[in-house]
Amino acid sequence: MGLTRGQLTMVAVLLVGALLAVLNQTLLTPALPTIMDHLSIEATTAQWLTSGYSLVEAVVIPLNAYLLGRFSSRRLYVGGIALFALGSALCAMSPSFAFLLMGRILQACATGVVMPLVFTLILLIFPRERRGGAMGVIGLIISFAPAVGPSLSGVLVDNIGWRALFMLVTVLAVGVVIASALSLKNFEGFDRTSFDAPSAALLLVGMVSLLYGLSTSTSSDAPWIPALLMLAGLGVLALFVRRQTRLEHPMLQVRVLKHREFATLAAIVTLLYGVLIGGSVVFPLYVQNALGASATLSGLAMLPGALVGAVCGLAAGRLFDRRGVRGIALVGAFALVIGTAGYALLGESSPLAAACVAYTVVCVGLQALITPLNTWGINSLPNSSLPHGNAIVATMEQVGGSLGTAFVVSLTALAGLLTAAPAGSAQHSFAGCHLAFLGILALAAIICALIAALVRDRKPARDESRAAGQVPGVERPWLVSDLMNPKPATLGTRDRVRDAVAIMQRTETSGLPIVGDDGSLAGFLSDGDILKCLARHDSSRADGAVYVVQLESASLRERIDTVADMGVMRLATKSVVSVEAGDRAEDAFRTLAEKRIKKVPVVSDGKLVGTLSRRNVMKALSLMES
Repeated sequence: MGLTRGQLTMVAVLLVGALLAVLNQTLLTPALPTIMDHLSIEATTAQWLTSGYSLVEAVVIPLNAYLLGRFSSRRLYVGGIALFALGSALCAMSPSFAFLLMGRILQACATGVVMPLVFTLILLIFPRERRGGAMGVIGLIISFAPAVGPSLSGVLVDNIGWRALFMLVTVLAVGVVIASALSLKNFEGFDRTSFDAPSAALLLVGMVSLLYGLSTSTSSDAPWIPALLMLAGLGVLALFVRRQTRLEHPMLQVRVLKHREFATLAAIVTLLYGVLIGGSVVFPLYVQNALGASATLSGLAMLPGALVGAVCGLAAGRLFDRRGVRGIALVGAFALVIGTAGYALLGESSPLAAACVAYTVVCVGLQALITPLNTWGINSLPNSSLPHGNAIVATMEQVGGSLGTAFVVSLTALAGLLTAAPAGSAQHSFAGCHLAFLGILALAAIICALIAALVRDRKPARDESRAAGQVPGVERPWLVSDLMNPKPATLGTRDRVRDAVAIMQRTETSGLPIVGDDGSLAGFLSDGDILKCLARHDSSRADGAVYVVQLESASLRERIDTVADMGVMRLATKSVVSVEAGDRAEDAFRTLAEKRIKKVPVVSDGKLVGTLSRRNVMKALSLMES
């Protein structure tokens, strides 16, 4: 895909950690029935090992912008995997459910840091027009974990015990820590943001209230208490969203939801992950408790779906790049409804092969939807908003997985409404799983309706795109944010000219924007400004005001030393020509041409978000012609 060896190494190291995190999740689901029996807990309690995991991820993920602004990407990745190894070790040695849950919380904190970091960096590595295929390849690699996880889990649980799962993950995590510490390099240029404790508290309280109310809604002696908790949770989450819109540096940039395509993605992906995670919890319960199969057979029944789904995800990403989103999304939605209908038709004595087929069709539908919809929604955002969009999507995935698990497991607790069989019997287990499968079918039907109504292709033909000045694969005209460099080298207002010269040489650029402490554009220093000052003149003019530089009688060496020690603001242009990130590209082209400048700073809400140079424009034009 045109990446350098260093970029390929970076992608490989990042994906190994993501692969391990997904493997950890898929290893657990076939082991849940055994863990429930060994620790003497009910399904509504055991589900916190998955829904609680997703809940903690949902709270940690929005902190990524803050963490990336405070710590290097290398330190975050290595530290996250190290914390993951610690949590896995605690799970392996846990003497009770409380310790097991604490280990899972540590794992979730680590995953909440590592997974968004992986995808944010990968989205920045790949050019926009290749992201569909890139995400398909990444999905194929990461799907290796669901392909082998359940089968491996079943073998380990039946022959060694459930603790062996966490021992395996601990050893692998330690290996990833060592490998990443030796080979991982830093990504620079992330904005420094502040931590907003009230936002974190609102998100945590809102999610816990909503999730706990939902998970206890079918088992509480006082139904009004769960209902009140869910209403309170929704109210607190509404306050969280409102606060994000009023903060200068929000914890979660909810303003990106103003883009219709992205808002549609956020809604659909929440439901998709509810089906994905909720179904992966209920399916092993059905196979093991209702059909009486072993954990090994439960894992093997999930293997074909993971393998076929991974291939479908790769194909869907490539088809999106060529044909757009609507066609493949409708096919995926249809497959999802057919597969979940197959779930609902499973009986108490259905053959294991029938369950395997239903699960496989569901996986095909999910993978045919996730990659194209993610790419479609993300592509509707400017590059400067990619980290915020990625954080929103990752958060909604965890919210959907957490709520989906609580929803379907709560339905299993209603088994007594369908059967008088004693709790723990195969008949009782089947009744609960059947209700959960019906709930999953309802979610799939909603997803299908949303896709049919809201997911649209508006991509014109290639020649029409060129005539309209549109980016290939992007369903709108070029914006400045599509072409700009989102991570430009910059200067601070207190930097010296010698600092500027060093950066210009290292980055091979002729000018640098100067950024104030609040992120605003304070000035622009070019190599011409420096040369003008070094010339044998006693004055120069900038921004309409004359400043005197006493260098006429000095030697060249003395002039160089004097200028090098000057503050950059003394020489910089203060009335800087800039363009807005949301401006149409042709307006920026006109600015570059008419002002006869090579580079222009790009701002959004008064803050510097990138630079646009003639080189950026030529690169974009060459991509259109390729």
